[in-house]
Amino acid sequence: MITFENLSFSYGDTKNLVLKNINLQINDGDFLGIIGSSGAGKTTLSYAVNGIIPHHYRGEYFGKVMVDDDDVFDTEPCMLSMKIGSVFQDIDSQMTCATVEDEILFGMENFGLSKEDTSERLEWVLNEMGIEALREREISGLSGGQKQKVAIASILALRPKILVLDEPTGELDPTASRNIFRIVKELNKKIGLTVIVIEQKIRLLCEFADHLAFLEKGEIKFHGTVKDVLSHRDELSDLGLNHERVGKILEALADGKSLAEIYTEELEKKEGRPSNQKQNQDELPDQTREPVLTLEKVSFGYDLNYIIEDTDFTVYKGDFLALTGENGSGKSTLSKLMGGILKPENGVVTISGLDTKKTRNSVIARYVGFLFQNPDRQLCCYTIRDEIAFGLKALKLPDVENRTDEILKRFNFDPEKAPFALSRGQRQQLALASIIAVHPEIMILDEPTTGLDYKECIELMNAIKELNQNGTTVIMVCHDMEIVRDYAKRMVIVGHGSILADGNPLELVPVLEANSLKNIQYDTVENGGAK
Repeated sequence: MITFENLSFSYGDTKNLVLKNINLQINDGDFLGIIGSSGAGKTTLSYAVNGIIPHHYRGEYFGKVMVDDDDVFDTEPCMLSMKIGSVFQDIDSQMTCATVEDEILFGMENFGLSKEDTSERLEWVLNEMGIEALREREISGLSGGQKQKVAIASILALRPKILVLDEPTGELDPTASRNIFRIVKELNKKIGLTVIVIEQKIRLLCEFADHLAFLEKGEIKFHGTVKDVLSHRDELSDLGLNHERVGKILEALADGKSLAEIYTEELEKKEGRPSNQKQNQDELPDQTREPVLTLEKVSFGYDLNYIIEDTDFTVYKGDFLALTGENGSGKSTLSKLMGGILKPENGVVTISGLDTKKTRNSVIARYVGFLFQNPDRQLCCYTIRDEIAFGLKALKLPDVENRTDEILKRFNFDPEKAPFALSRGQRQQLALASIIAVHPEIMILDEPTTGLDYKECIELMNAIKELNQNGTTVIMVCHDMEIVRDYAKRMVIVGHGSILADGNPLELVPVLEANSLKNIQYDTVENGGAK
């Protein structure tokens, strides 16, 4: 179905090859997972399939890519789109209509489908994606995860021969993530859909993919079955892939162990503590600790619909709090209320003794650092050095040059490189690094690990953990339950406009994961690690 022959590519006038001598064959009906570190060339490789390279992003192009007997170089993207459906990392950039229904109908109508086929496919995809309730909603009022579901739905409705997904579950909760893979796998098996998925959630790929390709610095280092690729344990570990946890979890599940048992065993080994002892129990909230952020009877909504309703909540100094819950449950809205970006319609939000309704955001910014889901919305300078120094200068903090140099060294940034020349994961790191430079009393992070590979993720979270240990209170919206379990001291589940649960991550994470793992059967890694 797809053949790469000695493909090499560099963007624009640069001589830095992003892809180097790619030779790869993807058979009709294959399910290929593409993995590798941020900046390895994964997204560029997907662009070479759907014609974005070389027809949109131009540069030095060598070799050949054949898709279903068509040479991509000589075929216009509009013709390739009749066969290839693509979902990109930046969901907002591919939304064209005002409402969910119109967005899904848009592609089908442009392809000239009959009214009957259009209607049937619309109902099917709304039901399969679990977004019937969003049908008449405006796109602008959806959460990042809900937009991601709509974007995938609009492509699935076209029934392409080839589906290319770039980080499709980056902003989805665990249940929704697995549901996306389930739907795609069913289409892969039933109609022979060829699937290419770029994904950081290696465990999902181990369950659903037929083959894996590992990219590093623009080259394919390993390609084969899941079993074959993951058998390169030591090399993959050196290159930043957390193969060990993936293998252990899949094998343990195959042996009939529950996620709670697996997590408990891992924590025993990591912390050397008895399994019946609650994690960081002394650090869970109590009335003797100092409150730094409080919500009292807080309500807030969009278009007359309350997202957060009559909520009371307290965050204590030194908390490392994870906000979790389904897409659209109100996590991001709650985090923006906590950061003073949104003001409550009813009730009071207090940050370090300041009522957010009565306090200018420029004053709140001295206490709270905020990382948005999309890092591109808070990058504004021409160089990485200027980006890191921007907040320090805006807040008139001392020792700007030395603090900037410290952050550059910690994250190994090229100071003169342009922020938007970085990969999505690297831009996420930069946005967070700019906040860390300011040393805020409270740090609020909305999906901070989206788009990061395992090594980058650990480096990032260790930096946040160090800040927390030095007194910074951390509030993190996160769908990655492994990150929540390993780093958070306290976990809050948000849903139906209120707080559904508040407690120990060790106890609450298995509850969320178990709900999305019911009736899933696993083979051992030795048998390929496939579902």
